Amino acid sequence: MKESFQQVAKDNNKDTSSLVRDWISTYIAEHQRVDEEITDELYMAGYQLQEALGGRENVSNEFAKELQEFSLTNQKKFTQRILTTYMDLNLTIPSCLSKTYKGFAFSQCFCWA
Repeated sequence: MKESFQQVAKDNNKDTSSLVRDWISTYIAEHQRVDEEITDELYMAGYQLQEALGGRENVSNEFAKELQEFSLTNQKKFTQRILTTYMDLNLTIPSCLSKTYKGFAFSQCFCWA
C-alpha cells in the first residue's frame, strides 16, 4: 500500500509528506468544526432550559451547582438529571444532549454561569 501510494503521488507530481499533512489538517478542521457545533447546540439547550425554568434568577443555586459538579465528575448522573428535568417540565429533549457522551467538556457547555 505504501509503495502504491508513493507511486501514485509521484505520478501526480505530489509529495507524499505534503499529502499526509493536508489530510491531517483537513481531518482536524472537520472534527473541530463538529465539536464547535455541538458546543453551540449545548449552550443554546442550556439557555433554553434556564428560560423554561423561569430565567436565571429562578434557577436554584443547588440545581445549578449539581449540574456543574456532575458535568465535571459524573457524566451519567449529569445526563440523567438533565433528562429528568426535561421530562418533569414536559419539554422536548434536544438531540444534542445525546452527544454529551463524547466528553465532559461538552456537558460543561450546557451549564450556565
